[in-house]
Amino acid sequence: MKERIKGRKNYPTDEVDPENFLSDETVRDFIRKKDRIQFKADDYDKLYNCVHCGECGTENERILLKQKYIEEGNTFKGINEMIECFENYRSPYPTNKMRINPPKGIPNKSDTLFFMGCLSTIRIPHYTEHALQYLMQQEIDFTILETEICCGWHLKISGLINEFETCIKENRELFNAKKFKEIICLCPACYHLFKNEMEGLNAEVRYISDYLKPSIVHKTSRVGIQHLCQLMNRGEAGIDKHVNNTLKKSGYKVVDIPHWCCGGGSGWMGRTDIIEGIARKRMSDFDRDDLDYITTYCPSCWWILRRFSKQCKIHPSAIDLFELLL
Repeated sequence: MKERIKGRKNYPTDEVDPENFLSDETVRDFIRKKDRIQFKADDYDKLYNCVHCGECGTENERILLKQKYIEEGNTFKGINEMIECFENYRSPYPTNKMRINPPKGIPNKSDTLFFMGCLSTIRIPHYTEHALQYLMQQEIDFTILETEICCGWHLKISGLINEFETCIKENRELFNAKKFKEIICLCPACYHLFKNEMEGLNAEVRYISDYLKPSIVHKTSRVGIQHLCQLMNRGEAGIDKHVNNTLKKSGYKVVDIPHWCCGGGSGWMGRTDIIEGIARKRMSDFDRDDLDYITTYCPSCWWILRRFSKQCKIHPSAIDLFELLL
């Protein structure tokens, strides 16, 4: 596999923790032998040495191995809190109350739902408010839910398959009951699950990037972009070019930064030491004098960029894509 960044492995977890990295070949071998092997607590570091960027060809198999790890009675730090939050709030967090201040004028009813996601509405409300403002500026007809049910991504990639399937079931029933014809997702994990794993959904699922258009106000700054592993590695080839062109037509100079994971694919859970190691390496790629801003159009990537750009004290400022285009 050709290196995208000289001297760095393309698999981010192989780069930051090679001792616990499982190759695709090893994962497939585990799957073939899964009925004859039994995992122990000490296997956690290897099985959960993954941020689910989709770079490998065995993401689904890695999830199956985590499921087996849990089914065999193993556990990990934070699992009880995760299950409690799911049972009480259908959220990764101990609340399902949104912290966003939606702009005025969003209809109470529409055939189109804008599904924002847990991280977006609870942890990074300003990012989400900018996305809402952007859709309204584009005169997109949509509505939002007063309370959302988590898509279940964090449960699925943690091996908690029963809880994940409950989230899928309850969301499908809600979407169909409200007779939505289209669902616009702000989060690529929500988009992936609703589009590919929600059988029986009576609505078309789209990602917010489909609605990006050049700014009506001419821009002049220099921008580096964290593109989305969770789209590009899951069949959405070309999304990076679309976003680059949108910014260029707005007047921005897009500085080419070879693509590499930011560490945010699994959220801030699981092996946070791995996530932080990846994030800090990625920030070093953006620490350049020829950049004014770094940006992204993924809530998880934005959370990483905002947090670690400050911690690492890199030169450019982090500004989300929607604010850049407003």
